[in-house]
Amino acid sequence: MINKYPKLGKYILDSLSIGMYNHPLMLLREYVQNCTDAIDQAIKSGELEKSESKIEISINGGNNSLSISDNGTGIFLDKAWNILHDIGKSEKKLSENRGFRGIGRLGGLGYCKILRFITKKRYENKYSISTWHCQRLRQLIKDENQLDIFQIIKEITDFKQADYHGSSIDHFFIVEMLDLQGSRDLLLNVPAIKSYLSEVAPVPFNRNKFSYADKIDKEIRAKVPQYETYKIIVNGEQIFKPYENAVLLRGDTRDRINDIDFVELKNSINTVAFGWLANLKLLGSVSRTCLVDGIRIRNGNIQIGNNDLLCDFFREKRFNSYLVGELYTIDQRLIPNSRRDDFEDNEQREEFYDSFIRNIGLPYSKKIRLLSIERSKQRIINKENHIIEKANFILNNGYLSDLHRDKVVKELASLKNNNNGISEEYLNRIIATIHKSKHYLDQISCRINRKEKERLRSLFEIIYKECKDKNEAEKIILKILKNALKNINSIRFSM
Repeated sequence: MINKYPKLGKYILDSLSIGMYNHPLMLLREYVQNCTDAIDQAIKSGELEKSESKIEISINGGNNSLSISDNGTGIFLDKAWNILHDIGKSEKKLSENRGFRGIGRLGGLGYCKILRFITKKRYENKYSISTWHCQRLRQLIKDENQLDIFQIIKEITDFKQADYHGSSIDHFFIVEMLDLQGSRDLLLNVPAIKSYLSEVAPVPFNRNKFSYADKIDKEIRAKVPQYETYKIIVNGEQIFKPYENAVLLRGDTRDRINDIDFVELKNSINTVAFGWLANLKLLGSVSRTCLVDGIRIRNGNIQIGNNDLLCDFFREKRFNSYLVGELYTIDQRLIPNSRRDDFEDNEQREEFYDSFIRNIGLPYSKKIRLLSIERSKQRIINKENHIIEKANFILNNGYLSDLHRDKVVKELASLKNNNNGISEEYLNRIIATIHKSKHYLDQISCRINRKEKERLRSLFEIIYKECKDKNEAEKIILKILKNALKNINSIRFSM
């Protein structure tokens, strides 16, 4: 007899838990997403004031556990079993909620021995507890058996409802991950968790560190329907987005944000996304340590993908890291995929990326290149001016050593091939004059005996030869001269 109802095998649980995410911290994003939806629902129903809402994450290295709790709407007693055990079924609406697939809560199955969900609805005198025995799950998946997903869930879960002794108006949802394992202890790494959530979670800007926080927040709220921020606390510390007034560039240079530019991405009819870009000098790549490098895409104020998602839409991938900013999606047909590392492949996704290329990718690629060319030209000019300054020092004061003179002559000769507007005749005249110039010791006005001059000349030659940094060598030689020639005024010298 043909079975007309296909079975769902046990391996689907493995795929929907540890197989879903390529980084253990991603499951925290999923749990936070569920928390925000529950808080939104509680505020909408009048159960909760926005100012009282919060999400708390507690990491306890001592007992190897992690918990995420919110004071959102909670789950009714008569619906708790179904909601906590159904897979891929959700009452949430895509148009109103951040999560809607009904699989995010399973993320913890692969990273602990026991996963527990505890929830209570307002005015109910009992609360619900669903316990998933993850170690038993792994064993059943490994064993040779023909259990389907429904039989597996029955084998690995316990469910009970108990009397609640707190206030009847309490409402909450708690996720507990007990006896954490694997994941290189990342789920116990408090600094790593704080940094990750500051980048991806829907938390506010830090107004004490980022002067443009209010300006951006006001503009985004006016343009983006699903924009909201939430109070997320990790081990007692509130999390904020990592943006500050200045950014660190690779190479320890700092670039200050001068202002904020707002950008709007459109398709042929509507606005698909709205956001902001920091007004920087675009001196180079922003350091990854700042946690703000690259333009970030956010849906429901939760980050999609990472800082590299938009790299392929610039003429050179590295150009994305020159920029700092955020784009918030508006078109509801831009649907995050199940891993939230990109959008589902549809026409709206292509329109969004095409608009990004036209309005940001190509214009900023061109701007970055032009600024880079201008800076290169300026560096060449500064280098040429520096060579002329060193030549003038020799012409006015004499050379410090034979090697010093020869190096400056060589640098002057190189200028003749640079097409820099400096007359070749002028350079030849300077070179010829330098060749005729005297040693510094022979040009000073004070008297010094011949033996001492020779000793100092030999010393200067050795210093100039042995020092890799010739500018430093010249400074050392001048310092020796100042000490040796007491009757000479302080010498101003810059090479």
